[in-house]
Amino acid sequence: MKDSPSEFRPARVAILGVGLLGGSVARAIRQSVPSVHVVGIVRCADKGQQWVDSGVVDAVTESIEQACGNVDVVVIATPVDTVAEKVIAVAKASNPDCLITDVGSTKRTIVKAVSQCPEAVAKFVAAHPIAGSEKTGAEHATADLFVGKVVVLTPSEQTPADLLERAEQFWRLTGGRIVTLSPQDHDTHLASVSHVPHLASSAVAKLVCEQSADLVGSGWTDITRVAAGDPAMWLAICQENRTAIEEQLRRLAGSIEEVRQWMHSRDDESLLRWLKEAKTIRDSF
Repeated sequence: MKDSPSEFRPARVAILGVGLLGGSVARAIRQSVPSVHVVGIVRCADKGQQWVDSGVVDAVTESIEQACGNVDVVVIATPVDTVAEKVIAVAKASNPDCLITDVGSTKRTIVKAVSQCPEAVAKFVAAHPIAGSEKTGAEHATADLFVGKVVVLTPSEQTPADLLERAEQFWRLTGGRIVTLSPQDHDTHLASVSHVPHLASSAVAKLVCEQSADLVGSGWTDITRVAAGDPAMWLAICQENRTAIEEQLRRLAGSIEEVRQWMHSRDDESLLRWLKEAKTIRDSF
């Protein structure tokens, strides 16, 4: 008898892209379900053997068909501009009851592209675990990366209800807290809380010149931490979420321009009010 969604505990899981997030999903699932078998789909099986040796996955393969023919869940952990094509490829190679999910930080274009393939729609629930690091690579993967963190699920109108329930249960096994949004709402909100902050962090990093480098302190390192993230990955994110990012950049630029004007006019009262408002928002988290 097939498990109900509330009892769903996968026996076999495939991770397509064994990096920080994919590796952490693998470690988290192996901790929650010790009997699970996890296979990593990698570009080079010889190099991927290191993830078997270090205990991230149980086996590796370069073949989607070989990995996905008899698994319960496939997690796509590739750059966001490749997720949709990977979902469709996995849908064609996997069994009818397979759950396909992902870790991408943009959702609208992925869900829209997948919606063109009925076979993929029947298996895919888009997800974004809001966790990570400026570090990359499965060597930094941890079993507790998602514990207590929000995992946003963005089903389409076509997503089967039982598939969504199964996805919720799967992500709870990683320790995540489930939130459901539309793909559009997800991308709008993430532009303000993740994508534009990364660009702002990068802008601050670029302010440093040779003469000021020796004066860098903890404030600068705190605000520029995320600027150390993989530039190619962040370019793909910006390309996938241009509209929402442009709007939030406009808002940020307007706010910075207000500050510049207050500095120029010596309007310290307005500047103090702005700083207090920002502090109140930050303290609330």
